[in-house]
This record gives sequence, C-alpha cells and structure tokens, in this order.
Amino acid sequence: MSGRPRLPISTFGSITTVKLGPGRFRATTVFRDWDGQSRQVGATRESRNAAQAALKTELAARMRVGGVGESLTASSPFPLLAAAWMEDVLLDVDRVQGTKDTYQRALRVLVLPYFENFTIREVTVGRIELFLREQRVQSYTRAKHSRTILGMILAFATRREIIPRNPMKETSRMKSPPHTPKALTIDQIAAIRLAAREWRTEEGRMGPRSDGQVRDIIEVMLGTATRIGEVLAIRQCDVDLDADPPRVNISGTLVVHNKSGVHRQEHPKTHESNRVIGMPPFAAEVIRQRLALLDPEDAEHLIFYSRVGTPLAPYNVRRTFREILRNAGLEGLNITPHSFRRTGATLLANELGMQAAADMLGHTSTSTTKAHYAEPDRTVKSAPAEVMQRLAPPR
Repeated sequence: MSGRPRLPISTFGSITTVKLGPGRFRATTVFRDWDGQSRQVGATRESRNAAQAALKTELAARMRVGGVGESLTASSPFPLLAAAWMEDVLLDVDRVQGTKDTYQRALRVLVLPYFENFTIREVTVGRIELFLREQRVQSYTRAKHSRTILGMILAFATRREIIPRNPMKETSRMKSPPHTPKALTIDQIAAIRLAAREWRTEEGRMGPRSDGQVRDIIEVMLGTATRIGEVLAIRQCDVDLDADPPRVNISGTLVVHNKSGVHRQEHPKTHESNRVIGMPPFAAEVIRQRLALLDPEDAEHLIFYSRVGTPLAPYNVRRTFREILRNAGLEGLNITPHSFRRTGATLLANELGMQAAADMLGHTSTSTTKAHYAEPDRTVKSAPAEVMQRLAPPR
C-alpha cells in the first residue's frame, strides 16, 4: 500500500491554524528542508491572519537557506538566478565580508541593469559578448569586473544543472591595456610632504585644524610600502621599536562593511600578507611620536585613530590625501596612497632585487610585484656595453 507522496524539496503542505487561547493563534505546516528532512514549522501570533503571515515569512526564509536555486530552470528570470547565487555567496564562510559586499555592489550596478529582463537561457554567448564590449568602452576594469561576476553566476547555474554549460567560457578573451607601474619622483614626494605639513595649519583658518595624522600616515606608508588599510590597522602591540632595525608586524587591515561600518580585520588583504617589516628611522620616529600619545597598558589601541578613539575610515584618509595633492599641485596625475607602495617596491627592486621587493610587499611571487608595482629601471648601465665590447674587430 503506497503512502502519501513526499513533498518536493523546499515546499510545504497545507497550513493548519488553531486557537490556543484568548488572543493566541498558532499556524503550523510540514516543510521539507533542503537536507531532505520533513519538519513541522509553526508560528504563534495574536490573530489567525497574523499567525499565518508569520508562518509564511518563516517558510520563505527556509526556502532561501541551503536549497538556493533548487527550483530554478533555464526558463526562470535571470534576476532569480542572480539572487540565488548571491544567497550562496553570503553563506560562504571562506569569503570575507568585504568581498561579499563588493560582489553585491557589482551585481547591482554592473550586471543586473543589463540582464534583468532576460531568462537564464537567454544569457547567450552573443549577448554576453555585446554586454562586455559595451562595458569595455567605458573601462577595462569595469568590463573585467562584469565578466568576473557574470561568470561566477553562470558557473553557479552550471553546477546546479540549470544550464548544461557556462557560456562565459566561450566568449572572447579581453586583452588588458598596456600598464607600466609608476613610482613617485623625489620632487613629487617632497611636494606631498610639504603640502601635508601645511594642510589646515594656516592662521585664521575656519574649522578644525589638522591633527597631523594624514601627514604621519604618509611617512609610515613611504617607509613600509604598506597598503592604507594595513597602516591604519597597526596597533601598539604590533610595534617593536627596541629591535634593530625597529619593526612592525602587519597582521590586519581596516575594512568597511555595508552594515557594520569600519573595523579591524584580523588578517591583511590575504593571509599570505602577514609579515614583519623592518622600518627605516624616519618611519620609526613617526610611530614613536604616535606611541607617546597612548596609554602603554592599552596594547590593542590603534596607532592612528579618530578624535573619538575609533578606527580612521580609509575613505576619509583618501579624501584628505586628495586635498593635499591639490594643494601640492599634483592633482590629475593618478597619484593615490597606493603610489607610496609602488614607490617603495621600485626602490627595493632596483637596489636589492625583485624578490626583496616582493617580500616587503607581502607577495607570494615576484610576478605580481614586477607587473603591478615596480617601475622598470630604464637607466643605461655601463656593464652590458663593456661586455659587448668583446665583439669589437681586431685592431
């Protein structure tokens, strides 16, 4: 004798509502969870309708957990696939929140506006090609991010067997534009330093005067070739000024999350970026002055902090840095705080070799350092000419 057919995954049976007492109603049903188990789900509220509405809200939430995308087919609207993929990303414990925020923003701004009216099967190779070409007209970076996000969504659909293949794999490769890393010149560094010292210090200026922190941040970035988030995440306990040379442990970075604001992440951009850096005297002296402002017992206190003791937001530091560049007459030259990192990488590569630069920057290989950070040394060397002289004709 056959029993009642099992519910499909992420579906529920009929809803039963009973009165428990004055002003108390409970709505219940059986829901088949993403793991295949059927469970009774209920909600209690002050009225019959309220109990049923609360139960349906709970059921909708359960449908999104674990079994994301189970009910999608190739005929489903593309936005539903994108939402299912995003739900899957948010459940990924191996991705940091900052990456998840970036994916959400790129999906909303870059991909959905173009594909929101298509079904999944209508996202074809030809349409993707056209989409990426339109994005490439605006910028290579925009097209690259668009390709990455859309490719991950379609790969998710392939893994869930919603589509038989990922059409992104059949699209044309994008050729990256020529890029040569550019270090700051000595004159540019001097102009930035002068403008940073003088920023908001003039007599009679309205508003708060500069506390000198951005000036000091510039010096530490120059001396350590670190990322801006790494510098802002340095704590009192990360510094050893008694060592020879003085050193700083780069063990975190500041990140900005959509919901929780600015906070210190307990590792740098990548786990491989954890490193201990020897500091030149000029950077160590700046940090020594910053430490003098702190309670020696508060080991976890950040070296750089806001007027109320909270972490400095990287975007606020970048905004101040842009004003300093404008005062230095360097606006429009594509100089950012990251330029100090490239400058340090270039100096180290030229003087000590590419491996030394990669170690200082926390790169796992010299290829990234060479391609994106160290400006090629174009000075003419005499040694090759001396060697080639051996080919001279006999006299």
